[in-house]
Amino acid sequence: MENLQKITEVTFTKESRAFCSECDFLKSRCLCSTLKVLNNQTHLIILQHPSEQKHPLNTVRIMKKSFQNISLLIGEDFSSDLRLNTVLADSTKSCALLYPEADATILNLNTPSPQITHLIIIDGTWRKAKKIYGLSQNLKHIPKLRLIPEQQTDYRIRKSPNENALSTLEAAASALKILEPRLETKSLLDSFHFMIDYQIKKMGREIYQNNYLDKKKE
Repeated sequence: MENLQKITEVTFTKESRAFCSECDFLKSRCLCSTLKVLNNQTHLIILQHPSEQKHPLNTVRIMKKSFQNISLLIGEDFSSDLRLNTVLADSTKSCALLYPEADATILNLNTPSPQITHLIIIDGTWRKAKKIYGLSQNLKHIPKLRLIPEQQTDYRIRKSPNENALSTLEAAASALKILEPRLETKSLLDSFHFMIDYQIKKMGREIYQNNYLDKKKE
């Protein structure tokens, strides 16, 4: 009986950690029912910090399963990255970095949107995003774009020092809303909200209240 119990526990543990082959999320929090293919014309290039690669709640995983035109590069210093530099050197492509520099062009619906073929977005905590930008010298010489968020992030289970900071997914959706007004990103945000709501439900309302609502963000 004891051996049977041990086998059952091991089996349950393995099953609970099994990943969906379609959405790459745990089967217990599968997002397949919310995912929809988005035919974005603006090619997204995500520069992801290595620490984000295996984060269970990283929003780029949803983006990879949604956007048709998206590339993911992982690292800290992209100065010599061949794939990125090939795109930046191509005169037929118009690249821009979504990054809140002081001299960055503000993206909003009230002004003509720039003609961008490739939008580069850094994925990481604000501290790590700054590190990537500081190390990657090839990012210094391309146009910068920045957003003025219409509302605060719904990424309620990760802390940020900036009240106006958006998750990578939210930033991409907000930028594309301006660059490609006809692109419908509701399904993308539905998947994102499903992931967040599930995690809050799993941790319990009390833990969420104590750790994310009642404390000042770090």
